[in-house]
Amino acid sequence: MTSPSGPSRRQVLVAAAAAASAPLIAAAPAQAAGAARPRSWDLTLLGTSDTHGNVYNWDYYRDAEYDDSKQNDIGVAKLATLINQIRRERRGKATLVLDAGDTIQGTPLATYYAKQEPITATGEKHPMARAMNVIDYDAVTLGNHEFNYGLPLLDLWIRQLGFPALAANAVNAKTGKPAFLPYVIKKVSLGFAAPTLRVGILGLTNPGVAIWDKGNVEGKLRFDDMVATAAKWVPIMRARGADLVLISAHGGDSGTSSYGPELPNENPVALIAQQVPGIDAILFGHAHNEVVERFVTNERTGAQVLLSEPSKWGQRLTRMDFTLTRERGRWTITKKAASMLNTNTVVEDPKVLAAVRAQHQKTIAYVNQVVAQATVEMSTVESRYKDTPILDFINHVQAQTVTEALAGTPYADLPVLSQASPFSRTAVFPAGDVKIRDVAGLY
Repeated sequence: MTSPSGPSRRQVLVAAAAAASAPLIAAAPAQAAGAARPRSWDLTLLGTSDTHGNVYNWDYYRDAEYDDSKQNDIGVAKLATLINQIRRERRGKATLVLDAGDTIQGTPLATYYAKQEPITATGEKHPMARAMNVIDYDAVTLGNHEFNYGLPLLDLWIRQLGFPALAANAVNAKTGKPAFLPYVIKKVSLGFAAPTLRVGILGLTNPGVAIWDKGNVEGKLRFDDMVATAAKWVPIMRARGADLVLISAHGGDSGTSSYGPELPNENPVALIAQQVPGIDAILFGHAHNEVVERFVTNERTGAQVLLSEPSKWGQRLTRMDFTLTRERGRWTITKKAASMLNTNTVVEDPKVLAAVRAQHQKTIAYVNQVVAQATVEMSTVESRYKDTPILDFINHVQAQTVTEALAGTPYADLPVLSQASPFSRTAVFPAGDVKIRDVAGLY
């Protein structure tokens, strides 16, 4: 087998682009307690996930700085400040930065450059590519929401990134070959004349894409079981020289699914750690939970696999720290641990803000356009348990849209029923001007 030359989506990608990976910054050896003890080095992994189009610490629906009951902050600009602080504190020691997916959907900012001025039509760089390129990630995993706007937009976004996008279990439906880069092996430099640490990074996306974005992927992509895919690729990565194996997975750790058995498990991360030998740690996302540090015992080797999930929207940053020694030509992890950093402790990184400022301001102008008038204020506060006009509005629009679409078809005379849920419990149409942001905040 030969290594792929780059992360082109339509090529057959069966190996990591190790030779093309740039070496990371050097890590200094830790001081040994005694002459007889082997030298040790350390590696830090910083992980983000489920940023969902948040760059600024901004609530586009309220047209104000983001705030919630727990005083969380959000956005890639806040994550960048924490990441840069840790890079400075480590003074040249080896540091990796990964993301576990759901990046290009979730805010009016992301929607604007997918729908109103799609990057596929304008050629403009996506705001999440701009922001993440400033941070200089080492790899990102594709989340299920990366497929929301179709494969052409996803392909272009991947090409705009300055680092690999991974999804080993997304397979070309016709050829059975990987549709995206499955993994990379990063050469981590430990200094002049020091041994090189080779870190394998495997990306796994969520099988639920086959249901949730059926219209975009049916007949084009197949989404294989995440556990079986890890079992396939981890030995290949080890055979190709990976000293340490990390997985960046877009799936929760509960072992359950929101759908039935027709698709592979939606949240299998703990099962991957338990059943697949050779994995050292897993950064994961999808469930929007904060899992600081969890160890799962591999049932075949007894090894402790470290797991961590950094909440959502850029509220948290996972930090994993590994201590390694090298004896008889082999690397051994002697210690690993995870901690969680809160982005409400720092200011936004000015370089990230500057990179996205024009797009942020254009989005704010767009969502503040007036699109309707309301004679009275309408709120979703009571919509969970009583009939409210604001949800009646959703049902009316849905039923009207479907009725118009059925006109002139064999189904035109069928009755149209509509169901709506109060996705937001705080949305309000004010009396008077109703803006795009009010409508977007409702649904």
